[in-house]
Amino acid sequence: MLTSPARPSRVRHLAALVASVLAVAGVAGCGQIDEKGAGVRVLITSDDGAKVLLDRRAVKASDDEPAIQVLQRATTVRADAAGTVSELAGARATGGRAWTLWVNGSPVRSGALKATGEDVNLQKLPTLDTVRTAKVSEGDTIWMDLGPRSPVVARGVVGTFPEPFLHGQEGKRWPVRVECGEERAQSCRMVRDALVRYGIPAVTNLVRSSYNPESARIAVGTWAQLRDDPSIGLSERGAPASGIPIVPAKDGRSLGLTDAGGKVVRTLGPGTGAIFASRWRDEPPSWAVTGTDDAGVLRAAGALDETVLKNHFAVGVGSDGSVASVPVAP
Repeated sequence: MLTSPARPSRVRHLAALVASVLAVAGVAGCGQIDEKGAGVRVLITSDDGAKVLLDRRAVKASDDEPAIQVLQRATTVRADAAGTVSELAGARATGGRAWTLWVNGSPVRSGALKATGEDVNLQKLPTLDTVRTAKVSEGDTIWMDLGPRSPVVARGVVGTFPEPFLHGQEGKRWPVRVECGEERAQSCRMVRDALVRYGIPAVTNLVRSSYNPESARIAVGTWAQLRDDPSIGLSERGAPASGIPIVPAKDGRSLGLTDAGGKVVRTLGPGTGAIFASRWRDEPPSWAVTGTDDAGVLRAAGALDETVLKNHFAVGVGSDGSVASVPVAP
């Protein structure tokens, strides 16, 4: 039973939710974005974001323009007719290395949904777009990283936060939901506040209390609270299968950090957390802000910041608050 002092807070919370929904409608219209003159950010790195080769903002672009045309305005590009890039910003893909493309932190895929034949929960879109087929719009971030060919195909990266929540993909902004293991938890409030700092309206609800396949999501809670989520929970299957470089233990008491090949090379224990991106089938991205316990979730929530996440695929957060880039470098 609610006591009288709590009722005004509940009313304010409901009003905030309504305001967020109205803000989504007012700012994004039918999900479309108009940012004439904003241009595109071009980020080029190597070795899982460890080395920045080029970071140029406001590169001229038109909506629905092929990514390669924008890249060519920012730097020298060598790519074959199929769209496979061999050289960017003077760095060449040689010796078993290859370029990987993300637009606003997400791979760009096209084609019809199909099952892998092994597990219906790991359904994927079969075709990964190249720089010739991927389309970008003003305000977007193109991130290309040069690294060893790997069995791990990332479902998403966190290093261009506040993307993908700010601009979505293909010129369409997704509504955003913050799903919390405990709605009144400080960590949940910290994540909402982080989005507010970037002008991103979001609706808040408890984990798995509702379902909207059109929304991008940030799930906030201990691993025990989040592991049953179909998108976030894929991480338990291991990086080669899930495309997620964080591998939580099923009991939620530890978090495995993998190398670029998907092997767990470091384990975080009590009081630690992680932030990683996932994607369920062809739905919008889902992120996890999680931990082994409440203290770990709080530390992860504190790391949800543009400067902290910058150029990282995923992060682990130690019990001392230190942030480790994942995949872990050799």
